[in-house]
Amino acid sequence: MRRLLPLPLADELDVDALAEHYAYPDDRAVLRANMVTSVDGAVTLGGRSKPISGDADWYLFGLQRALADVIVVGAGTARAEGYGPGRSRPEFAHLRERKDQASAPTLALVTRKGDLDPDAGYLGGTARPIVITGTAGFHNLGEVAERADVIVAGDDDLDLKVALEQLHERGHRRVLCEGGPHLLGTLLDADLIDELAASLSPIVVGGDAGRMVQGAKGKLHSFSLDGVLEADGALFMHYRRKRSGS
Repeated sequence: MRRLLPLPLADELDVDALAEHYAYPDDRAVLRANMVTSVDGAVTLGGRSKPISGDADWYLFGLQRALADVIVVGAGTARAEGYGPGRSRPEFAHLRERKDQASAPTLALVTRKGDLDPDAGYLGGTARPIVITGTAGFHNLGEVAERADVIVAGDDDLDLKVALEQLHERGHRRVLCEGGPHLLGTLLDADLIDELAASLSPIVVGGDAGRMVQGAKGKLHSFSLDGVLEADGALFMHYRRKRSGS
C-alpha cells in the first residue's frame, strides 16, 4: 500500500504509518464515517458490502476499528452484514494500548423500532454493547436491555445529536460509523459527520444497488481531501468536513 497524498509519496506504509495517517485528533470528539463503493457508485452487491471490498479495504477496515472508541452502525446493516461484537485484531493491539483505550471498541447499534434479537452475536463480546433508540422504540427492546446498555435519545423519534452527546459523555470521543446509507443520510442532515473515509473499489457492479448516502436532503456538504492511499487499484480517500472558519 502506498500513499499518494499528502506528499511525499511512500512506497509501502507499515501499520504505525497507516495509524498516523488515520489518527483521530486528541483535542476534540470526531465522528468518522467509513464506507466502500464501486466505481459506479454501488455500496452493496446481493445486499452486502463485502463482495465490493478487497483485501486492502478489509485491512483498513480493521485498522479503523482499532483506532475507534465506539463503532456506530444501523441495526439493519448489522443484521445484513452478519456483525459480531466489537473486536480489535491482535496486530493492532499496541495502537489501542498507546491511547489507553479498552482492548476492543464498543459496538453501538442504532434502531428506531427496537426490534433486536436478544440472542444476536453482536450483543456479546468483551465490551458491553450499546443500543441507541428513541422512546418510540424502547418498549420493544425487552431482553436486549439485559445484554446491552441502552441510550434513549429523543422524546419520540431518534435524535442522533443527543445520542452522540451521550456517547461522548461515556468517554467515546473517537466515533466510527459504518453505516448503512440511511443512517449516514440522517447524520449528514444533522451535520454530525466530521470525517469520511471512502474506499473506491476498482469494480463495476451495475444493477440498482444503493448509493453511499440515502434519504438525505438534497443539499451540498463540502469536504476537503486530507489524504489518499492506493493498493491493488483501489483508492482510499480521507476527507474532513469543511466548516465555517476552517
